[in-house]
Parts: sequence; structure tokens; C-alpha cells
Amino acid sequence: MADRSNDVKVDVARIIEGLREAARIASGYVPTEADLVGAPLISNWVLTLPGPCLLGAISGHPSLGDSALASTSIVLAIDINAGWARTVSRYYRLGPSREESVQ
Repeated sequence: MADRSNDVKVDVARIIEGLREAARIASGYVPTEADLVGAPLISNWVLTLPGPCLLGAISGHPSLGDSALASTSIVLAIDINAGWARTVSRYYRLGPSREESVQ
């Protein structure tokens, strides 16, 4: 059996960082342009359950690259009007939702 202890450590660190960022947002922090400048863009997205997660077309993801259909990690905070979401692993810039794309 392969040793996955390093993978687990990375996952735990990512979760802790995501929760810290969610706590900042809950305290009134608003992501800055610097937070979002390198964030992947998700378009034609929907908020799905369980999760909640975002499902849509992602571009500029650091490990997925561009994908016509992908799911994010759990959404911790979202501001649709401001065009961003924070998941466990990172910020996303929100493009048009699936509902907006159909109209």
C-alpha cells in the first residue's frame, strides 16, 4: 500500500487555510482584486448539492487547466453580485451562471 501521509497533510493544510479565509469573510473581509487576479474563472455554473459545490466550465485552474465541466471543492462563501466564490481550496471568479447563459 502506498504511503499517502503527505497527501493527507496537504489536504488538511488546504482545509485549514480555506476555513481561515471563510472566517475572515464572515468577519466582513471582502476579497481584493489581488485575491482574485489569478483565480480560476467558472462559467455556465450551477450551485449543486451535496456540498454545496460549483459545477461548470473552469478556465485557468492551477491543476485542472481548462475543463468544459468540472466540480469545485465545497463552497464556503459566495457573493454572486460581486462575482466571486471561496471554496475549501481557492477563490473562483464567477462568470455567467447557467441560468444567465440560457437567457
